[in-house]
Amino acid sequence: HPSKWIRERIATILSISFGLNLTLFDGKSTRHPDVNQFIDMIRERLHQAIEIYQQKPLINVSGSSVELDVEARQALNLIETVIDIHSNLFIRSHQPIKEGIICLFPYLCQIESIATNDDDFKKRLAFYRMHIGMAYLNPHLLETLIQQLEHVCTAAKWHARRAAIEFIQNMIFCNLFNVRCHAKRLHELVLKSLFDEQLEVRLIASKTLSGILGLCAIVLSSPYDISIYVPDALRALCKYSYDPHLIQKSIKECMSEFRRTHYDSWHEHRTKFTDEQLEMLADVLVSHSYYT
Repeated sequence: HPSKWIRERIATILSISFGLNLTLFDGKSTRHPDVNQFIDMIRERLHQAIEIYQQKPLINVSGSSVELDVEARQALNLIETVIDIHSNLFIRSHQPIKEGIICLFPYLCQIESIATNDDDFKKRLAFYRMHIGMAYLNPHLLETLIQQLEHVCTAAKWHARRAAIEFIQNMIFCNLFNVRCHAKRLHELVLKSLFDEQLEVRLIASKTLSGILGLCAIVLSSPYDISIYVPDALRALCKYSYDPHLIQKSIKECMSEFRRTHYDSWHEHRTKFTDEQLEMLADVLVSHSYYT
C-alpha cells in the first residue's frame, strides 16, 4: 500500500495476531494464524522485491523531470513492511522465537545492500538482526540459524557477508552456553572472512576475533605474577596459536613476553597451572623440557 501509516497498522495487526500463535503444554497449537506459514508465503515475494529494488533506481532523472519508479517504490514498501512485522513480532510475541523468523535472517542481511545510503535504515536493520541474536535459541533453532549464517557468508553481496559476520558477535554473547557445541563452525566462518575479497568484511572479521587481543591483555596484565585468570587465558590462546598469521603473530608475541617476564620465578609460577595447561604451553611456546 502506498500509505506508510496503513502499512504500519498492517504490520502491527499481523504481529498481534501472530503473537498469539502459541504452543500449549500438550504440544498443540492455538487456532491463531501460523507465523511460520505466513513467513514461508512472503519469503518469495520478499526475495523478488529485493531483486527489483536492486536492479531499478527508485528515482529516474530525465532532463529536467524527476520520476519515481512505481515498481521500485512498491518493492521498497514491501521490504519495509516485512521488516516492521519482524520487529513487532519480537515485541508482542508471548513465546520464544519461531523458526520462520530465523528463515528471514538471510533477507535481513541482503537488504543491507539496499540501505547503503540510509544510515537510519542501516541502524534499524542491525537492531532487528540483533533481536534474533538476543532471543533464546534452542538446539534446533540454533542449528537452523547457523546454517543460515553459513549460507549468507557465501553470498555474492559483500554487504550481506559483513552483516552476517557482525551478527555472530551478538549471537555468541547472548547464547554463550548454547552455542559452545557450534564454536568450531562459527570460528571457521570468521576465519574464512579474514581472507574475504572485500576489505569491509575482513575488518569486521578481525574485530570479531579481537577477543584474542583481549586474552593477550589478560596474560600481560600481570607481568611478574600469575593472576587467577591467566592460566585459562593462556590455555585459550594455545588453542588458536596455529590459526592464520594475523592471529598467530599476536599470540606468539604475547607468549614470548609472558615467558620473558616469568622465566626467573617459573618454579613458583608453574604451581598455578594444571598438568594439562603446562603441557599445552610446552607444545606452543618452548621446548617440552622447559615446563617439565
